Amino acid sequence: MRKTVLIVEDETSLMEILSDTLIKNNLIVYQAKNGEEAIDIFYEKNPDLILLDINLPKKSGWDICKEIRVDSNVPIIIMTARDTDSEEIKGLELGADDYISKPFNLKILLIRIMKHLKLDSKFIYSWRGINFDFSRHLFTINEKKIEFSKKETELLEYFIKNKNKVITREMLLNEIWGYDIEMEDRSVDTLIKRVRKKLGDYSELIKTIRGVGYSFDEK
Repeated sequence: MRKTVLIVEDETSLMEILSDTLIKNNLIVYQAKNGEEAIDIFYEKNPDLILLDINLPKKSGWDICKEIRVDSNVPIIIMTARDTDSEEIKGLELGADDYISKPFNLKILLIRIMKHLKLDSKFIYSWRGINFDFSRHLFTINEKKIEFSKKETELLEYFIKNKNKVITREMLLNEIWGYDIEMEDRSVDTLIKRVRKKLGDYSELIKTIRGVGYSFDEK
């Protein structure tokens, strides 16, 4: 499953360089050039990581970081020309995970991005009788091995990484099938039906939010 990065940067040339670099490294990129746009895209696209500039039109990077941390633990890397200890401390206190000063080495930034995204590369989910090792594609429920297809695995991983969040059908279509493929809502419903069947007694973990979408909820 390809990871997604939201770049929040108002300097067009830097935005293009960052986007090209990440896309070449098999990452999906969303772009925001001001603070209000960044918040809208964050809630719409639910990215896996945010590259966040501080000096932005309409809403500062500090305000964005603070607002996002109310609802999400998504990794945030702050990019700024303000190279002082106090600025770095402020960013970390607001909940940022990393801090890099401009001008920066693209290779170093890429290593930091991959380091944060790598936290998901050996993803294991255990809950009661469920043991899912996504890195090795080993899934057991009450010690019985379960076979999930590639699409079913991607669906489960996405749900589990976004536990307790409401996920719309559009978000699932974009995440599982991609942005350039036209699919219908029933494709999502059919895939979820198959996954629920394989979950057996745990099928109610995937809850239907009427008129909105779905949620993975352990309650």
